[in-house]
Amino acid sequence: MHCKVAVLLLLFNRPVHTQKVLERLRMVRPPRVYVHCDGPRADRSGEPEKVAAVRALVETIDWPCEVFTLYREQNMGLRMGVTGALNWFFEQELYGIVLEDDCLPDPSFFPFCAELLERFADDAQIMHIGGSNLSERFTRNFPERYVFTRFSFVWGWASWRRAWANMSLTLDGLDTFAASATAHSWLPDAWARYYMLDKFRVTRAGKNNSWAYAWFYSILKNEGLCIVPTCNLVQNTGVGDVEATHTKGKNTHAELPARQVSFPLQHPAHRMPNPQLERRFFYDSQKKRLRLWIWRFLRWFRV
Repeated sequence: MHCKVAVLLLLFNRPVHTQKVLERLRMVRPPRVYVHCDGPRADRSGEPEKVAAVRALVETIDWPCEVFTLYREQNMGLRMGVTGALNWFFEQELYGIVLEDDCLPDPSFFPFCAELLERFADDAQIMHIGGSNLSERFTRNFPERYVFTRFSFVWGWASWRRAWANMSLTLDGLDTFAASATAHSWLPDAWARYYMLDKFRVTRAGKNNSWAYAWFYSILKNEGLCIVPTCNLVQNTGVGDVEATHTKGKNTHAELPARQVSFPLQHPAHRMPNPQLERRFFYDSQKKRLRLWIWRFLRWFRV
């Protein structure tokens, strides 16, 4: 299962995770590897050494390929660092695969992405190919090997330059979108929709360090669709890691193991997202049902 397309690695300060993802890449031998590594934070003791250890591991890439590096001297943070890395990547490549250091894919993830990147290369509506599926207990017996959704899962993913061109880090047009028919209909649960709009507003205000919510919004705003495999293809090995930025807490559900997808891929008969599955994707990736009700109560109380 060789990888036929370019891969962007998003690295920082975790050499153990980096080693694992490099070993997985060694199995599939992508022809071009782009590496972005953020700079150490000035207030974190020992971080320069960890970042240096990660960059040293990049030097161990030993299969025939081109390696391109973008190493930051100063810490950019997730929002600006990842967005800048993706801009750099898609300036060079028409399409490709994106992996963070703690996203460990099954080898079948690579030909899965490669086939769909080619299949939908000129289809403007398809904007994102996700590798993770935390709701696979609801989809693993589907005859199709993937479904269409509006959720852009980023624990291992792929996209195109033409799609990334729609990325709005500042969430331009959010107020207009919030009043649109799409914003009022894309999820069956009204409070789930309200929760997502709140996340987008918080992101626009710079109150979180997320680039992923801006990308999610950009896809919704442009009425795009995403692809999710019916079996989980990427395991997040960083959940519960003290070095993680957003996933420090233990979450067994989020550590779902990666599985192998079978080929030839069986494609869906239509691309209309399933409303009930969209609800499951929300509860499994954003907010559990009970926690959403608590959040809803607190919003009422605050008002």
